[in-house]
Amino acid sequence: MKLSILICIAVGLFGLVLNFKTTNPYYNPNKTHHTSTGFKNPYLKQDNQRKSFSDLFKMMATERPNPKSQIEKNLRIDSLIQKINSNNNFITWVGHSTMLLHINGKTILTDPIFSDRCSPVQYLGPKRYSFPTIDIESLPKIDLIIISHNHYDHLDKNSVKNLGKDPLTVWYVPLGLKKWFDRLNIKKVIELDWFEERKQDNIEIICLPSQHWSKRSLFRSFDTLWSSWFLKVGNFKFWFAGDTGYNKIQFKQIGDDYGPFDLSAIPIGAYEPRWFMKNFHVNPEESIFIHKDIKSKKSIGMHFGTFVLTTEPVTEPIEKIKNIITNDENFEGEFMIPESGVIYLLD
Repeated sequence: MKLSILICIAVGLFGLVLNFKTTNPYYNPNKTHHTSTGFKNPYLKQDNQRKSFSDLFKMMATERPNPKSQIEKNLRIDSLIQKINSNNNFITWVGHSTMLLHINGKTILTDPIFSDRCSPVQYLGPKRYSFPTIDIESLPKIDLIIISHNHYDHLDKNSVKNLGKDPLTVWYVPLGLKKWFDRLNIKKVIELDWFEERKQDNIEIICLPSQHWSKRSLFRSFDTLWSSWFLKVGNFKFWFAGDTGYNKIQFKQIGDDYGPFDLSAIPIGAYEPRWFMKNFHVNPEESIFIHKDIKSKKSIGMHFGTFVLTTEPVTEPIEKIKNIITNDENFEGEFMIPESGVIYLLD
């Protein structure tokens, strides 16, 4: 921990000196989430968009939980393949925000991370305390992969390079990320702005808002877009929240304009300390707000149980979600807490 803090201090001081600014090649002054240098959250005050280096240092220095090793339950590959061959609709949690879905004959992967650490390097940074429920080499053929943003726990270079070996897989990414894939020589990458849409076979793909931020290098923030995703496969409607904070406008708009959804994947973890995380990471109460706002018939939790990124106890998100649902007389639908190795069949 001390080494990580010292590195952050050195990086932060160097970044303050250089503080690079870039021009946004996609800039459209008529879009409220665009800026001349990148992107912003339209429902956050500008002062709340960025954290100071002192805030970052204070958050990094806060004590974190030390989870015990867990008994892992891996997916049964034969059962997975059988369900695909039988054209069953299902979802399974691989870990963190990586979900594997099979819907109406299409196999979909979200924010794939299979590396041991969510970091620019594999010898330093947050290390997994639970491992992927399926090895990346054992994945079935993937038709479509969606990426929510460029943080290292959502855009993992090692995983992307491995999955990019299949030239038939199509990737959907927010504005500004295609050039990153180009450098890896991955060709089938479609870059979309909020509310833009594409069709691929029987899939309708729509890029939708989330409340977050982007940062991939030391000196650039908010230079590429972040997003949620709506996939309509045949008549089945799936929404992937990506990584997000909560506001009372955007998710209600998504529900009114695109809902109700048959299934949604919503983050439930990495939310403490609230003074630092509130604008960009939902807590369990807000996860339920999103479930209601978007009019989801069934939701599944994600963004927990894999990396220690924040300060809440690792089992707290699960406990809080269950407690909220038990005591909420107005809760409708279903909110699942996924277990490792379990394949959830979908109606």
